Amino acid sequence: MKPRLLLMLFMAVGCGPAETIPSDVLDRERFTEVMVGMTLLEARMSQEMSALPSAAPPMGRYYDDLYRELGVDSAAFRRSFDHYAERPAEMKAIYEEVVERLRRMKDDWPQPAAVKDTVFDTASSSDLKR
Repeated sequence: MKPRLLLMLFMAVGCGPAETIPSDVLDRERFTEVMVGMTLLEARMSQEMSALPSAAPPMGRYYDDLYRELGVDSAAFRRSFDHYAERPAEMKAIYEEVVERLRRMKDDWPQPAAVKDTVFDTASSSDLKR
């Protein structure tokens, strides 16, 4: 009987109530959504700096626009980031979700039609040997 009692004790301790998120912290779904938006913004800024190295992109304005679009503010994002950063396993799962969402966005993005009637598409191997 002792092993059963011990097993039940471990289950009771391990199945404790889930941690509640403070009211001033974005829930995980909302925080993930903001992180996806920020990742896209950072890619955009990187692209702009590559195209026009002398002109710095208006990063602050881009972030403000993202916060406004998603209905959050920078203070709420910072509190949320700090909250999840104190929970590395949860933050890792969030980053994995961000990567997965970006992958799905890329896969769903319309791809350009394949270029047809090019030399490589129409030439046979015997034509290339000439």
